Amino acid sequence: MSKQKIQNEKVLEVKETKPSEISSSTPTTSNTWNKIFTGSLISVFLAMTVMSFWYGLSGDEVDMNEYGKAILKYFTSFFSDQTVFNMPKEYNRDGVIQYYGGLFDLICAIVNKISPLEEYTTRHILNAWAGFLAIFFAAKITVRVLNKQAGSILIWLMFLSPFFLGHAMNNPKDIPFAAAYIMAIYFIIRLFDALPAPTRKDYLWAILSIGATINIRVGGILLIPYLGVFAVILFIVGKYFRDEKVSLFDYAKPVIITGILGYFAGSLLWPYGLQNPISNPLNALSEMSNFKVNIRQSFEGTKVFSGELPIRFLPKSFVITNSYVVLLGLVLSLPFLWSFRKNKQAGILYFIGFTALFPLAYIIYGKSNVYHAWRHILFIFPSLMVVAAFGWEKIVAFFDARKIKMAGLGMMGFLMLEPLYFIGTTFPNTITYHNSFAGGVKGAYGNYEVDYYYNSLKQCADWFKKHELPKYKSTDTVKIYTNAAHLLTKYFTKEKNVYIDYIRYPERNQKYWDYVIFHIALIPSEELKSKNWLPPSTVYQAQVMGQTLCAVIKRPSFEDLVAFDYLQKNQPDSAIMHFDQYLSKDPKNTTILNICGNILMQTNRIESAAKYINQSYQLDTSLTETKQMYGMVKLQSGDFATAQNIFTQIVGQNPDYPRGYFYLAIAQMNLNNLQQALNNFNTASRDKEIQQACYKYMGDVYMKMGNQQEAMKLYQAAGVAQ
Repeated sequence: MSKQKIQNEKVLEVKETKPSEISSSTPTTSNTWNKIFTGSLISVFLAMTVMSFWYGLSGDEVDMNEYGKAILKYFTSFFSDQTVFNMPKEYNRDGVIQYYGGLFDLICAIVNKISPLEEYTTRHILNAWAGFLAIFFAAKITVRVLNKQAGSILIWLMFLSPFFLGHAMNNPKDIPFAAAYIMAIYFIIRLFDALPAPTRKDYLWAILSIGATINIRVGGILLIPYLGVFAVILFIVGKYFRDEKVSLFDYAKPVIITGILGYFAGSLLWPYGLQNPISNPLNALSEMSNFKVNIRQSFEGTKVFSGELPIRFLPKSFVITNSYVVLLGLVLSLPFLWSFRKNKQAGILYFIGFTALFPLAYIIYGKSNVYHAWRHILFIFPSLMVVAAFGWEKIVAFFDARKIKMAGLGMMGFLMLEPLYFIGTTFPNTITYHNSFAGGVKGAYGNYEVDYYYNSLKQCADWFKKHELPKYKSTDTVKIYTNAAHLLTKYFTKEKNVYIDYIRYPERNQKYWDYVIFHIALIPSEELKSKNWLPPSTVYQAQVMGQTLCAVIKRPSFEDLVAFDYLQKNQPDSAIMHFDQYLSKDPKNTTILNICGNILMQTNRIESAAKYINQSYQLDTSLTETKQMYGMVKLQSGDFATAQNIFTQIVGQNPDYPRGYFYLAIAQMNLNNLQQALNNFNTASRDKEIQQACYKYMGDVYMKMGNQQEAMKLYQAAGVAQ
């Protein structure tokens, strides 16, 4: 280690004396904070390890677990086992799994070979440790920039962040990447801190940490240009504080060496990258930056495809899912950033800020496909928390300098009680946290994504095995259907008399099952808010703050299946009779109500149909099917104004739905809004199935307009003799 490096290490322990660099450290308090810092790390490590046992499987975990096994087979077979490049569709639904480095999953696969614990329990422990590493390296950077007090603040800021803590337990993609990302940043800082003569060890740690980050997710390539950014920042800011001369070449050398070797290290344990270490990482980066899979997301009360989410999606998601103590720390940092320029560690802090903000700006500018709140940018969270800890440390020092001892720490501690309470009362569903900007969990429910990673499914599975399954003999087959079958099957590996299959929520009445376990991720928002999806036969609900995340529902009746059999036999009256019997047990089932209404409308019994459809519409005004049925009833009954309003809503929500324009035009034609009707019939005519009907109605409109010539052309196109 160079003399200069030793001096730089020592400067962290020296009390700052400049007025612009307020510090609360004294020899006595420094020793106290050393103990608090160490105690905090140990406490958080133990807490996260223990907490991991209670968390469920996440949506990506089964896929990544199998991917890790395939990578292990690839290497242990000396590259002959090619499963990793031909993953089964059930584990590679989006067709992009090969573009993930998979280092964390490889480690899990190796550890699971020797672990005495169940494989997903082992994974959760390792996942929690990855989350702890993110805290550990962020804390080391904070100590390097400030002191142990600030480092201690950071530890608790991160641990008491419910969103981060929840992901730390079972997110195999974003948390390991976040840990490697901040670890690499730390070793990059240490490398440049050793200028002008860094050791081989300094180089090795920087190269390996960059390589590890890329081996987890290809976005780690960003760390390579970061080397140049940090060199420029240090050259501009740091040169004023160095006692020995550092040339431009001294800055350029580690950028070139670490950048090149770090890039190639990124493919060492990544099968796809290893095939062509030069081009494949860049190809993967391009593919993942333009992720083509669109997922419908609840955002601000509406369902939006992830590829069409507004620019504010990531910033707003971050603001509403973080605690006030975190948000205030970031805000408090702003007044002190400029004055901190006179500190020897200013270059490091500015670099950390860059590593947090640049990826966010890049993703927003590039309109990258992101979803599930801000989990795809979890890797910038440790950097942001360094800045937040800086803000709180400066406020603490500000009050201490004015003899108002403990005011800053007291205020921070008080604000930490809120996330602490939430974690304690909602564990293990901490990921559901939303602050009052979103109305808390209750306000977010149905308006934003809450338990999108299926963590609560474990609670339902555990409850079922304890309370319902013992009611059956071991020779009885118990059929459980679910909208999360790929995860639920992992909870019932030993229960041989349990049959599990997938079912879509709208099709729940068309298959034979004894129980359904539904998770909210794929339930319509309005049904969630109204709780119509929970019939009286619901036997268990996994809840947070009174909001149901997952439910076990016992079949209320088999009369719906009998009714569907009668429909197959073309006996609608018998079907209606049995549907009515089913509705006596499940009266808020809008699917069955709509089916009954549709049957009666097709047999031209409008008044009878209206009874079912009006009831369905009162229960749920959001579903397109319900709205359309309600609008058609209004058309049939001559209430064209209401019909126009309903179909206007439908096409507003579904602008590519031709039949919505068709029925809207019928209402407008009867209200003598003839030009609007003509335009909407023309739009609806894109649907070949209703094209001739559109031409016929357009002919009627032109006849009303007195344009008989155009009317005849359209009647002829419709094949209608006039």
